[in-house]
Amino acid sequence: MTEVCRHQIDHPVAWTSTALGGKRGLLRPLNGAEVAVLDALVAATRHLPTTQITRCDFDHPLVAALMSEVRTALLDGHGAIILAHPHLDRSRLDDYERLYWGLGTHLGQGVAQSSNGDKIGYVHKDPDNPTGRGYLSDQELRPHTDLHEIMSLASVEVAAEGGRSGLVSSVALHNEILATRPDLLPALYEGYYHAQNPRADTVGRRVSPHKVPIFCYVDGQVSCYYHTVFMRFAAELLGEPFPPELVEAMTYLNRLAVDPDIAANFMLEPGEMLFWHNWTNFHSRTAFADSPTHRRLLLRLWLNVANGRHVAPAIAERAKLIDRDHEARRDSSISEG
Repeated sequence: MTEVCRHQIDHPVAWTSTALGGKRGLLRPLNGAEVAVLDALVAATRHLPTTQITRCDFDHPLVAALMSEVRTALLDGHGAIILAHPHLDRSRLDDYERLYWGLGTHLGQGVAQSSNGDKIGYVHKDPDNPTGRGYLSDQELRPHTDLHEIMSLASVEVAAEGGRSGLVSSVALHNEILATRPDLLPALYEGYYHAQNPRADTVGRRVSPHKVPIFCYVDGQVSCYYHTVFMRFAAELLGEPFPPELVEAMTYLNRLAVDPDIAANFMLEPGEMLFWHNWTNFHSRTAFADSPTHRRLLLRLWLNVANGRHVAPAIAERAKLIDRDHEARRDSSISEG
């Protein structure tokens, strides 16, 4: 377990919705010159498969400056930013994917999000979802983190009802716990074991050999990894309940994570691309309902970042594990086919 941080974090990363002004404080509209350059880069790369586009293929001084601004916001600012494309043509989804992937190459390496090798994920309701993955369901997703340092969602179409996004600074949550229930922090720093989905054809070890912390304090920075599903899988496989002190701490953390004064809740509109730092922000989604004319669809990127934020080794290992698992399962399916 890393040292427990016992002082308030006074930094933009510890933002609250009230102080920031909700979604408005994260919004960064693209200007006309940036849109024109991006459109030109999309046209110039149509001969390439989208996920084979490199940063060199999608480079221009205006784009480099824009994405440098985004990286600074993610690593040294609030940890989140929403880029808004004012003239998205939803009839050209392939162009939107190309633009989205091209921007992502300026931040990190896009990785596969399943054993199918899909480096641009489609977030939508899919009736064929045998392992119950949340991004393929229409159910509510409570505040949580995922597995890679930089995460992103790009809205293509909103649902007929629901589907609002939520974002909350995990560092602001740490500040609040320290101020009101500091006795709960040791259990959150100790964390619990994690496991892969027992319903999936997972390669390798299912339960982590060590507990994975929820909060950690490394290089003077508080970071967080919080995914209760993987902890529940571990408890199920181990045949044991969560420690009572961890249950109490997680219950309090969950309550704070939906406090409207702390968390920002908003609709991610078509053409808006949300990027956030996974170790400093939780994300969530309300349940939604599609209709024949409004079917919710977002694109998703998982990005590994060079020279990013240092976190506890047990947290960093989770992303490496899922990448290895997806690659091994993809290779296995190819050889069997």
